[in-house]
Amino acid sequence: MRLLLAAAMVLLLLRAPLVMDAAASACNLFVRAVLPGLLPYMVLSLMLASRFGGGMPPWLMALLGWGGGSPTGARLLAMGGLSGRQRVTLAVATATMSPMFLLGTCGRWLGSPVAGAVLLVSVVLGGGLTGLAAGAVRLKPAAAPVEPAGQASPLTLGQAVDQTARTLLLVCGTMALLRVFAALGAWVIPAAALPLTTVLEVTTGAEYLAQMPWPLPYRTAALAGATGFGGLAILLQNRALYPRGLLTLPAQLFWQCLHGAISFLLALGAMVMVA
Repeated sequence: MRLLLAAAMVLLLLRAPLVMDAAASACNLFVRAVLPGLLPYMVLSLMLASRFGGGMPPWLMALLGWGGGSPTGARLLAMGGLSGRQRVTLAVATATMSPMFLLGTCGRWLGSPVAGAVLLVSVVLGGGLTGLAAGAVRLKPAAAPVEPAGQASPLTLGQAVDQTARTLLLVCGTMALLRVFAALGAWVIPAAALPLTTVLEVTTGAEYLAQMPWPLPYRTAALAGATGFGGLAILLQNRALYPRGLLTLPAQLFWQCLHGAISFLLALGAMVMVA
């Protein structure tokens, strides 16, 4: 591992212009397409959740998580008095892009409000179905017991902004890092640029997919599959925020893949019907 890390650092230095451009592109996309929707919503959701004293109803926690998308749901998990099964369901169901990004940003990229609405419904419904399946069947017990949720005291506006800013720095950091890895991979294998970017950093991948010269139903379905899956950036963001022992890494990856597949099929079917 030490040799691998050292080799990666040397590669960053050797390809400095490429690395700088890729990181800057990811940060620019974060500021334009992610930060505007996540920041205000997460601030208010943290303030609301903290006022239930650790006793927020599961249905309300799910609604808040869906409304903010990843990593809002992961950030809220420690603030509610949910059972282990409920927390797994919520974690899997909300491990996706925010509705503001799906409907506002992706819908604008697709150039069709109808496609944006289909994308939103498909990804959210896909997340709900996957979450219910995950809550019913645990692929493998967690290596350590899930940490109990703490009793949260009401957050002030300043405290909520501070916690949100720290979380969003994690989002921006994972986006930039994995966008750099995708750019380096595409430099080695140019033909793999689109799949690499989509798998590693889905926000950039979603922008690329929306611009592909495909019929609208296929672009919408591809976007639903990609954003439902979420990529490794979202996997890392959620994993950093989940309570310890909630999901094993293989289980988390499995449920994200299943979420992407269900979202793809739902969106494709809906777009074929409305086209």
